[in-house]
Amino acid sequence: MRISKVILVACGLLVGLYLLVILTLSQSLHAFNRDNSNVNLQQLDQRDVVQLDNHWANWLLHYDIVEDEQNTYAVLSKAGFQLNAVSLNHILSNVMLFSNLPLLLLGGFAIGMPFYITRRQKKNLDASLEVVNNETNKLLAAFNTTPPNIEQQNTISKLSLALIELNKQINDQQHKNFISQHQDKLTGLIDRHAYLHHLQSQLEQAQALKKRQALLFIDLDGFKQVNDSFGHSFGDEVLIQVAQRLTTVVRNRKLSHLAASLGLELNLSRLGGDEFSIFIENLNDDNLAIEVAQNVLQEIEGDFVLGNKLIKIGASIGIAVYPDSAANPNTLLQMADVAMYRAKTDGRGIYRVYSPEMGNKMRRYHYLLEEMRLAMTSNSFSLSFQPIVNVNDFSIDYFECLVRWHHPIEGSIPPAEFIPIAEDSNLILELGNWILLEACRQMAAWYNAGMNKVRISVNISGVQLSHIPLYDWVMDTIIKVGLPPKALLLEITETCFIEASEKVIADLEKLRESGVLIAIDDFGTGFSSLSTLANLPVDVIKIDKLFIDQANINPKYEKILNSISGLGKTLDLKIVAEGVETAPQFELVKKLGIDCIQGYLISRPETSKDVGSKMISQNINYIAMTGTGVYAPQADKAPAPVVQIKAG
Repeated sequence: MRISKVILVACGLLVGLYLLVILTLSQSLHAFNRDNSNVNLQQLDQRDVVQLDNHWANWLLHYDIVEDEQNTYAVLSKAGFQLNAVSLNHILSNVMLFSNLPLLLLGGFAIGMPFYITRRQKKNLDASLEVVNNETNKLLAAFNTTPPNIEQQNTISKLSLALIELNKQINDQQHKNFISQHQDKLTGLIDRHAYLHHLQSQLEQAQALKKRQALLFIDLDGFKQVNDSFGHSFGDEVLIQVAQRLTTVVRNRKLSHLAASLGLELNLSRLGGDEFSIFIENLNDDNLAIEVAQNVLQEIEGDFVLGNKLIKIGASIGIAVYPDSAANPNTLLQMADVAMYRAKTDGRGIYRVYSPEMGNKMRRYHYLLEEMRLAMTSNSFSLSFQPIVNVNDFSIDYFECLVRWHHPIEGSIPPAEFIPIAEDSNLILELGNWILLEACRQMAAWYNAGMNKVRISVNISGVQLSHIPLYDWVMDTIIKVGLPPKALLLEITETCFIEASEKVIADLEKLRESGVLIAIDDFGTGFSSLSTLANLPVDVIKIDKLFIDQANINPKYEKILNSISGLGKTLDLKIVAEGVETAPQFELVKKLGIDCIQGYLISRPETSKDVGSKMISQNINYIAMTGTGVYAPQADKAPAPVVQIKAG
């Protein structure tokens, strides 16, 4: 196509030039012949020349062309045998200079030059378009897309189609990216950021229309055990199925709010981990939020079938109402979270509606959390030590190390208040490191002072078991302070034992092999079976204070204590009764054959200074002989008769 155009243009230029030369020469010769201009005319005899019929000048001039021995002539006029002629050389060299040919050539040049420039520019443009087209094709290849093929399409049309296709692909990609940025990858629900953005617009509308709205904060119960027992792939599948069930609840309760352009449900979100939320746009009836919560609990409590396994979990739900609970998205979500934690505290598998009292508790929580962080840096924590003694001679079996916090303004803050906060925030990891190190350091000092038959007991939380390599941590600490492993006892609650991983159990076994003793704390408050107890790496069972308090009131509790005592003897376990405060309680546990007691009857937790003053200073000879000391009951609570022990 391009070659034929070039040929056509070239032929046109040749024809034009040909006509231009003919016209110029013919008109010039005619004018000179007519006006007898100063032209070198020559008189020739026709008989002396030869007429040329095939000369090239015949193609350009309408005059006869003749030739003699010297020159070639154009015949201007003829009279008989006399010819008026002009030499062709003269015509070409002189006549044309006086014609309009130069002007015509100049005009042709003026006309042809823009055409040439335009042609040149078009050629450059075509080359540029070709480069752009090639780059566009590369982009299309990156998107794995091919534009439609149309016959006889030029570069512009190709580029146009490619750009249209690219625009479609880019729009689709932007749409996918937008969804990806606001969608939870696992469940397909919107994420926290998109959910809060949606809540903001909904609360603004509710404020203008004076509407009431509600938010449900849903946290799964037992999900961690699923992950620990079956692996994260099973946990992910549970989350996917939970999202599907919640979607069903939203649809069946007509709570749906679909984003038309995105195809996403905006009133249901996975906030992160095993936390979900449902938003109710029109709370016409206060019971609606409760009914939805009940539907959710019912759906989640249903069996989850994963392969050949049947899994059961539950949920705790917190409900916050707009505008009663809060007026902005973040606060509304936070208040629902507070109510959810109350549901977990009250027993799990239930819902709770936010109340101001819960808010006060949450503010207290955050206040103490910040104060605890400051206390860690200012050494505001201290250790107290409570003796556990043998029921027969009151000799010290071990000291339990207890952490105390003296706040500069509030005074003493009980462990029952700050320990759960430390565990929930993982601050227990830092605090636990300090407790173990200081307790072992103190016990090393007592050990070197002669109490080499006494142990120090340190409580280990479930958070520490989950985050710390137990064996390495304990062994590194006791080696650092120079304490023998046999001088250490670790107390772990019954619930933590039930949830402990195989790695934790293995570490406990290694510690026992090294000489460290392991105790089950608060025994009887969990749900472990006797077969589980038989398989655990345990040396000591500590009976919860609840049983001691009830034993002299309810005969069933006394029978349970008797059974536990017999179980300990059967399994070769040491039994310790916690919370012994009165003489009748002491007499009962002694009658039941329980080995050791701990409680206010013997001693309250005391500082290391008080223990040193009471034990080492007053019983130095006895300690040197026995490797332990004696803590007799307090005089006003002492059982009768009390075994008297003479100390050196």
